[in-house]
Amino acid sequence: MKDVFINIKGTQGLGDDKSVIELSTEGSLLSRGEDYVLSYFEDTVVEGGRIETVLTAAKNGKITLERTGALSSKLLIEEGVRNNCFYSIPEGNLTLGIFGKEVSCSLGDSGGNIKMVYTVDADMRLISENTVEIKICER
Repeated sequence: MKDVFINIKGTQGLGDDKSVIELSTEGSLLSRGEDYVLSYFEDTVVEGGRIETVLTAAKNGKITLERTGALSSKLLIEEGVRNNCFYSIPEGNLTLGIFGKEVSCSLGDSGGNIKMVYTVDADMRLISENTVEIKICER
C-alpha cells in the first residue's frame, strides 16, 4: 500500500447548468492482483460528517465507487453499459441508472490517472452528465 496525493476534478449538470468541484486530499493506493484500490476521506458539509471513498479500478475497465459515512453509495461505471446503482442520502434511498460513456485508467504502483464520463438517470429520466478526472501521485 502506498500513501498518495489525490487531485479530483468533477463536473456535473446538464447543458449550460454545470458545476465544477475540485478536491485535493491524501489517501492510499493498493495493488490487488491486477486491480487497484484507491481510498480517501472527504470532509464535507453533510450532516454526519466525513465520507470514506473507496474506488476500485479493475483491469477489465470497470470502476466501482463506494462511499460510506454521511452518504453511502455504490456506483459501478463501465464504458457502454448502464448499471442500476444504490445511493443513500439523509433524505432517503435511491436507485440510479449509471451509464458509462467513457472510462480510462492508467494506474501503476506509484499512481496515474483515471477518467470517467457517465450519465445519471432516475426512472430513465436524465438527471446529470458527469465527468470525473482523478490524478494520483506517490507521497
